[in-house]
Amino acid sequence: MLLLHHYGLKFYDRVTGHHILDRLDELTHTQWLSPEELQALQRRRLRSLLAYAYMYVPYYQRVFDEVGFRADALESDPESFWKIPPVSKATMREHPEEFITTEAARREGISPSATSGSTGEPFVFWEDHHFQDYANANTFRHHTWCGWQPGQLRVYLWGIPFGVTFKRRVWDQVRDLTWGRTFVNAFNLSDETMSRLAALIRRRRPKLLHGYVSALHLFARFVRENGCNDVKVPAVYTSAEVLYPHQREYIEETFDCEVFNRYATHEVGGIACECEKHTGMHISTETNYVEILHEDNVPVKDGEAGNVVVTSLTNYVFPFIRYRFEDIGCMSTRPCPCGRGQPMLGAIEGRHNDMFKTRDGRTVLWGIDRPFKTMQGVRKFQFVQKSLDYVVVRVVKDGPMSQAQRAEVEQTLKIALGDHVKIDFEFPDEIPVGRSGKYRYTICEIADEGGHDAQQP
Repeated sequence: MLLLHHYGLKFYDRVTGHHILDRLDELTHTQWLSPEELQALQRRRLRSLLAYAYMYVPYYQRVFDEVGFRADALESDPESFWKIPPVSKATMREHPEEFITTEAARREGISPSATSGSTGEPFVFWEDHHFQDYANANTFRHHTWCGWQPGQLRVYLWGIPFGVTFKRRVWDQVRDLTWGRTFVNAFNLSDETMSRLAALIRRRRPKLLHGYVSALHLFARFVRENGCNDVKVPAVYTSAEVLYPHQREYIEETFDCEVFNRYATHEVGGIACECEKHTGMHISTETNYVEILHEDNVPVKDGEAGNVVVTSLTNYVFPFIRYRFEDIGCMSTRPCPCGRGQPMLGAIEGRHNDMFKTRDGRTVLWGIDRPFKTMQGVRKFQFVQKSLDYVVVRVVKDGPMSQAQRAEVEQTLKIALGDHVKIDFEFPDEIPVGRSGKYRYTICEIADEGGHDAQQP
């Protein structure tokens, strides 16, 4: 069966023009290089990206000239990289045409992508096979750290957005079949959905379960409350949200598994992941250059917390150079005994978003933001569930919002929550952050029924 899936992956690569298996072989080798060798590899790739950005990307041509930066200066003066001001999602979203490569050959193979919406700010960017292959191969590599091999079943408790076309669903199913993975929709969790997931795990015994922290924690609670003592899986990979110690312990005890925490984003792919030693997260130095910065954009000392800033080394068509996330993290000075040469990332404090509840007992996570991902004239948005029957949608506009756009948002919410739900729109000049200082794009105000305060430790 493993051999069959291996040929399935080779067939997928050949038909689609991808090189995922080649990239996986590469990353499997480079992870065992020494720290010095990996640093040298990363430095070469960083110089190559920066030189390309100056030659072909209008925004970086202008900024590099303004600050007096040249890629060839990195060899003698690595700190010259700090001259480049970090870029925010807001800047890239407002002027996307300035970040797309002007090289005709590369533009032929690019495709649009959009972030998951966890910041409440819609953002479309561009990518090509080169970036996608490294991102997918890096996920494969991280999964091998629990003992998984390509071809063994992986189950994802992940987002399947509302309103996806039939053609897209068919294509996704073909791809997932060749990749040896299956999805259970985490956007719309009900007892029936979780029962199906439990039955799937019993029947097919997957090597790993990968999902959102909140969805996995909710599924673990369902398993315990329903006495599903035979639902076990060797490894669980958590991602997309902060993993708290009590959640890790609860999931491990429930499934008799090891939990591997992974830090990744849609824009730059896998940033870091725990290995089998669980001493921190190994940074994917071959694909990303990670900095932890003070507010003045100067690097913090090792072990100090600061803003996470990442440069993707594999996306040339829409370069993310010193891209600032809304996350706080720190480097770990604790060496990992596994022998891999990558530096270690310590704790990450990411975003917190609430789960919504429905009158028929379902839990809705993400996916309700889908209409906003590519909608013009929207700068920021937020969903507030006031009751099981009432949701307020707050929109900070960059332009007019048409009735058709509002109808699309309403339809998505009603598909997710029920036709009975009343939906009102508000159009403030700004949406403030919460008490924690973090921006949340979903807020549930239903007391003791899944609201944010009830979920936090």
